[in-house]
Amino acid sequence: LGRCLLIPLTDHRRLVGYLLTVVDDAPLEDSHLPLLLRGASGLGVLLSLRLLYEEHDRSRARELLIRVSGPDPMERRAAAEALIAERHVGAASQYTAVAIDGDPRPGRSSGRAALAVQTTLDFVAHSSTASVVGSTLDDGTGVLVFPRPVVKERLARILTDPKLGEVRAGIGPVVSRLEEVHHSLTLARRALRATWLAPADHGLAITWDDAGLDGVLALLPLEQMTVEDLPWSARKLLATGLSHEILSTLQAYLDCGGDAQRTAITLNIHRSTLYYRLGRVRSALETDLSDGRLRAELQIGLRLQGMRKAIEME
Repeated sequence: LGRCLLIPLTDHRRLVGYLLTVVDDAPLEDSHLPLLLRGASGLGVLLSLRLLYEEHDRSRARELLIRVSGPDPMERRAAAEALIAERHVGAASQYTAVAIDGDPRPGRSSGRAALAVQTTLDFVAHSSTASVVGSTLDDGTGVLVFPRPVVKERLARILTDPKLGEVRAGIGPVVSRLEEVHHSLTLARRALRATWLAPADHGLAITWDDAGLDGVLALLPLEQMTVEDLPWSARKLLATGLSHEILSTLQAYLDCGGDAQRTAITLNIHRSTLYYRLGRVRSALETDLSDGRLRAELQIGLRLQGMRKAIEME
């Protein structure tokens, strides 16, 4: 920049910024500095007002988001009307809620939800004409409301920003009215929990439909569950001490609907290896894996065990 003059901007109480003026190598004329100082005084007040209004808008948006996602139908309706009337979010025929958070395990909160929300809002502001509102709830979860469907791939790219660390998002279903967005948010939060419970099976941003069975299992109090809460067949299998490799093979086999060829391709192993590992399972359980109810119990039991481990994992 060359030679610069840096003038503090204040609102007569606190520092709110700086005025940077690039000057050449010649001495600054005596008449210029008083003009800059007088101008800086006015700029400081204007900048302070702008920051004050921005903080007010953020606080108001958070208040309305909490109300529109609350339990009272009258409160939800009033908050929805205010969000649109005050132009926090655009009027539309479709609305989608997004829940964003870092690692949800106890003691591991990243505190990056607010940063992820702001990063997403900044991206939308620079790349779209849509008015999107976002903030954090009392529990620290980040919430965004879009006046349209959300493209999960685009949201996932935003969340890969290095400054966000590891942050994930759940996307709720589209609703037709803003006062119904609490339903979208409820399912978005369940999708968010599902992607953290099974991170290897889900991307950084998933829809409620993507969550599938994991979205239902996310309702369970997994933090309080133990092995004793699993189905009997799953408990017996885990008690045999079979290796992680064999258990993973069984999980893949069950996920493939009992299709041996598809399972072998998925795991990139020879079919004889697959049959050997499944034979170990049959011997341990002393039963036939062709039983449909047994398969369902094992599949869900192993899935729950994996989610429990995800919560406990250091």
